[in-house]
Amino acid sequence: MRRSDAAFAALAAALLSFAAWLATARVPQEPPLLHRLAASPFALATSTARGALRGGETLAALAERLGVPHLQVQDWLAPAGARLSLRSLPVGLTAEVETVFPGEVRALRLTPDWRSTVVLTRDGGAVRASTEARPVERALVVVGGTVRSSLFDAVAAAGEQEDLAVSLADLFAWDVDFHREVREGDTFAVLVEKVSSGGRTVAYGPLLAASYTNRGRRVTAVGYAIGGAKASYYDERGRPLRKRFLRAPLKFSRLTSRFSLSRLHPILGVRLPHWGVDYAAPVGTPVMATADGVEAFTGWRGGGGNAVELRHADGYVTGYLHLSRVASGIAPGVRVRQGEVIGFVGATGLATGPHLDYRVTQNGRHVNPLGLGHEPGAPLPDAELDRFSQWAGRLLPLLAAPGPLATPSVAALQDAAPVPLHG
Repeated sequence: MRRSDAAFAALAAALLSFAAWLATARVPQEPPLLHRLAASPFALATSTARGALRGGETLAALAERLGVPHLQVQDWLAPAGARLSLRSLPVGLTAEVETVFPGEVRALRLTPDWRSTVVLTRDGGAVRASTEARPVERALVVVGGTVRSSLFDAVAAAGEQEDLAVSLADLFAWDVDFHREVREGDTFAVLVEKVSSGGRTVAYGPLLAASYTNRGRRVTAVGYAIGGAKASYYDERGRPLRKRFLRAPLKFSRLTSRFSLSRLHPILGVRLPHWGVDYAAPVGTPVMATADGVEAFTGWRGGGGNAVELRHADGYVTGYLHLSRVASGIAPGVRVRQGEVIGFVGATGLATGPHLDYRVTQNGRHVNPLGLGHEPGAPLPDAELDRFSQWAGRLLPLLAAPGPLATPSVAALQDAAPVPLHG
């Protein structure tokens, strides 16, 4: 046989062998087209738009801005009314609108604060609402610092938010006048729960204990509750921090004029008694009642402009002058509580600029407001003093070491706590 014939015969044999194998081998087959479409449907493109509620903006406007069609806005927002107050939404509320091609809204998420998110989804033809708790971390920490210019700046320098400074100022409002007594070198320390989300502090729980040292004088506060009642604050000896009068009717401001029997009037240019103390503050700053009382007068007091006067026990009357406006609900005969907002700083009447003129009389005689606020209230009952002393003895030493509390310390406090450790 010729060489070419032999090669051809070999190739033919190989082809026959491959054909025989192919006939018996199990080769995967493509499924029918309809089966393939059912198993792997076309993935529609999704997109998410995010935004925050602006001042003066409605929730409906925000939803439209993020892509909810105008005719569908009410359908999407109506179910949210059962989960949050649509009339008092905070500026900064965040919203997320998830849509699928070609623009159909799939979900709307509303987050008014750090606590929870309202989730709205379409279920058939209806929109359903649910609430999701947001993940947070809670830790007991000691925050401390030294004042260089103000308590606000000192708290900020410690890496904390102004809410903590306000809480501290409220706590020690009866013992420290933060308008005129704060000095460089003052120190503070506070044991408090910090609530964090995403590595950012979003809230503070109750202040468990705190101290403030002002020009060498240290004042302390320990939260304590009797028989399940709301916690109150006491010093290390069990005396309540709350006094009859607040030291000042504003949380933060600048003292510009003191009580005087003879002061050159800045507008009239003559020397007259100044029966009160002046606090400079921006227009609209809240003014607080310095003591429990009953509203005795609201109206125009000549050079004093818009004014509110409160009647208190033992013949005391406090006056708040030059207000821009009076707080809602304040009228003659209304009972007010210490610290309640009764009006707002203004410049009405004879005033060179926005400020509050705060005055006090007792039985018709003017007294210096700066001399009030020192009278201590009734101490804890004797039956509670031992338990309080043990609790204070646990908390106050912790203020010496700023930072997070170790887990064993937290557990020990939890077992002995007469007040909730968490907000």
